[in-house]
Amino acid sequence: METLNTIWQFLKPVLLNTAFQFLAIFGIFFFFGIILYLLARFTRVVFVKSIGYKFDVFVTGWLGTPVHELGHALLCLPFGHQITELKLYTPSSEDGTLGYVKHSYNTKNIWHQIGNFFIGMGPILFGSFVLFLLIKYMLPDNVALLKMVNSQGADFTTWHGFLNQFVQLYHAGIQFPGLLFSYTNFHSWQFWLFLYISLSIASHMELSPPDLKGVWTGLLAIILLFFVINCIGEAFHFSVSGYMTNISRYTNISAGIFSFATILSLLFFVSSWVLLNIYTLLRFQKPFHPFA
Repeated sequence: METLNTIWQFLKPVLLNTAFQFLAIFGIFFFFGIILYLLARFTRVVFVKSIGYKFDVFVTGWLGTPVHELGHALLCLPFGHQITELKLYTPSSEDGTLGYVKHSYNTKNIWHQIGNFFIGMGPILFGSFVLFLLIKYMLPDNVALLKMVNSQGADFTTWHGFLNQFVQLYHAGIQFPGLLFSYTNFHSWQFWLFLYISLSIASHMELSPPDLKGVWTGLLAIILLFFVINCIGEAFHFSVSGYMTNISRYTNISAGIFSFATILSLLFFVSSWVLLNIYTLLRFQKPFHPFA
């Protein structure tokens, strides 16, 4: 009994530190990743149930799919995965996929395993980054919007910090339409091109089942690595939480980019749902919803 108690006293701080560090560094990816995944999925269903799958494929897919696949491909490089086949846009494929990236790696290499998480999340990470670049270099009236994006923060180590993300999204969502559809933007052709490109990218940030499988594989490797590091730290009586907190500062600065991508995706989803419901009511006298 004494031995079990000693083991528990050793494991308790290790498990707590592992959970704290994981939430601090990767909580932002899961929070926004799940929201962006659901919005992209619901938007896809809206098109399928109203004007058909092909409209989404050819109107937004030719642009959104390459960005999606590049998100996978680019993140293969820093984690040592070898890209064996890359198809940025193949809408005529027999299995219905619009594009794909095939890659190989050493299953015994922990760095390669961790890479699966980031490669799987690639469309959301890279897509959000591209959206930020579009705001910065393509949107005519972008000063206020960039300021809003850069002011967003994130903290997932406490319940209050987690709930605060919803509060930030709410306030950003209220300001967003006015900043985006400003008088200067509304009367500029660059703005409408920006809007089309942005919506095309946002609507294809959905993760496929193979993407999600890779995410979970990499996630287990990350948790195992954190656990081992904290076991070593506990055994030699030093804490690595301070170093992990410093890393989280770099990951959480992307909160503003993710917030913008989320609000843009929400705007596209709601507007598509409303407009295409009007279309289906006029043509088929039957409304629809995207949640089934």
